[in-house]
Amino acid sequence: MKQTTKTLLGLLALLAVAGAVGGIARWTQKDEAAKTEAKEKSEKLFDFDKAHARSLRLEKDGKLVAALSKDEKGWKLDQPIKAEADDSAVDSLLSSLSSLKQKKDLADEKDLKAYGLDAPRLAVMVKLDDGKEQGLLLGVDNSFDNTLYVKKSGDATVRIVDGYNKNTFDKSLLDLRNKKVAHLDDSAEVKRVEVSGVKNPYVLEKDGANWKVGGAPADSGAADRVVSAVKQLRGTSVSTENGSIDKPKVTVKLSVTAGKDTFTRTLLIAQKDAKTYARRDDSPVVWEVDASVLKDLEKEPFDLQDKTLVHAERDQIRKFVFESPSGRLEVTRTKLTPPDGGFPDEKYEVVGHGPAKKWKMSSASYSMTSLRAAAFDGPVPKDLKKYGFDKTATLLGENDKVLARIRVGSEKDGKRYVLVDGVDKLARVEKGSVDDWPWNLPDALEPPPAAPDAGVQASKP
Repeated sequence: MKQTTKTLLGLLALLAVAGAVGGIARWTQKDEAAKTEAKEKSEKLFDFDKAHARSLRLEKDGKLVAALSKDEKGWKLDQPIKAEADDSAVDSLLSSLSSLKQKKDLADEKDLKAYGLDAPRLAVMVKLDDGKEQGLLLGVDNSFDNTLYVKKSGDATVRIVDGYNKNTFDKSLLDLRNKKVAHLDDSAEVKRVEVSGVKNPYVLEKDGANWKVGGAPADSGAADRVVSAVKQLRGTSVSTENGSIDKPKVTVKLSVTAGKDTFTRTLLIAQKDAKTYARRDDSPVVWEVDASVLKDLEKEPFDLQDKTLVHAERDQIRKFVFESPSGRLEVTRTKLTPPDGGFPDEKYEVVGHGPAKKWKMSSASYSMTSLRAAAFDGPVPKDLKKYGFDKTATLLGENDKVLARIRVGSEKDGKRYVLVDGVDKLARVEKGSVDDWPWNLPDALEPPPAAPDAGVQASKP
């Protein structure tokens, strides 16, 4: 047999062996996957989709905690009271039930009493849309290994699950109840907020994506926090199911848009005996709530004013001009687009001198375009001498278009006076935010690289 033929036969044999090994590996992987799937399926106590649940019943020590049903709008409490349920809380409970896994079962054990399952501590029953019912009965804990004895409804087999599951199903009526006092979905958009009873009553109105207060631009962040405080206000307990608040401390009126519906909603908030209460105008339920809501609603005029001083985009900047007693300084900014389409970079140059400190200029550009007032000292006064405005920073765009001009003055209470073109108020800003700008050449200019070490002197001839 020729050497070439032998070599080819050897290669074919190797390929055959490799194929067989690969086939065995694939078969092994499939077998392991099948075993894993079978194991997980055997460990799961229930096999139902929570989306098909239509009613839920929770009992504790043989007594009803809550009976709930689901319609097209969500979950409702039917017993022992009629009220809206907390959809997320119910969904979480159903998720835990449908995915519950056992550690093992005690198939030979018949004495349910020994495991607390003759009179279960907790019972969770679910009825599906096909009419079938599934349920879980919870017995005693095993503190030795932090496990819990359970069994399925209609099944005598005692099973063991992780002990932490008990807290998942041990819920009170309040846990399952919708506790949002304003009863607004997160998707509902509040268009107007009127808050009265506070030291400085105010009205916030939505103007597109922004807010206004008293017809002037508002601090959108502060306005959003007011709205969030009202929408997310939750009761900590029910004071009474059928009551009233005759003398509210604070009244909040909301104009709301939810889908195609537009409506108003009013919250009444009161304090009595060191407790805080809230009630919705269209509900008889009086909730006890956290007192922090009053602090969230109490605002000084400055809190709600728009504090933005510079309305310029950082990406538009092409040049900075700094004028101070040290002289005039111009720094150009060039956007660099890499040829490979990666992240763009930028270059700063001190006109007439050389490269600028990139980190310094980049920091200044962010600071200048995000400059916010820490305080307003009223309208711009006619006499500005006492405010010491001896520095000016100007941002220029394409073709030297002025984007913003900021005059910086003296200090008061750790803050510096500033005047910004287009802002009709005398503002003060945090001192550090403007003092760190490159007001002189040494501050802005990148120092030349250090001279290389001369090294070992050349030997004498």
